[in-house]
Amino acid sequence: MSEKELRLQSSNSEVLKALGEQFNDPALKSSTRILILISLALNKKLRFVDLLLLTGLGKGSLSNHVDKLEAAGYVERRFLMTFRGPRVVVEVTQKGMAVYANFVKLVGQIRE
Repeated sequence: MSEKELRLQSSNSEVLKALGEQFNDPALKSSTRILILISLALNKKLRFVDLLLLTGLGKGSLSNHVDKLEAAGYVERRFLMTFRGPRVVVEVTQKGMAVYANFVKLVGQIRE
């Protein structure tokens, strides 16, 4: 193995270790919660019904995932009154955006 390949392998190991540490957070141990966080980071906020369609989950299951993200401080749930009745909007917080930004940075550092 060449010196360059050894450096890349070492660099990737460090990046993967950092990703592993980020995913040690109990709120991020679910691919569904990671999908929700990424979707919210890209859109800033989504209606609960949009998240239902995106994830394919039932209301109770999605609510549990959002609860865990909210407890970790990554998202915030808001209840809005509309002419059609109450609506739930889920927004990403600054802490959630920081986690997303770190995730994107680390994934971008992985080399072949």
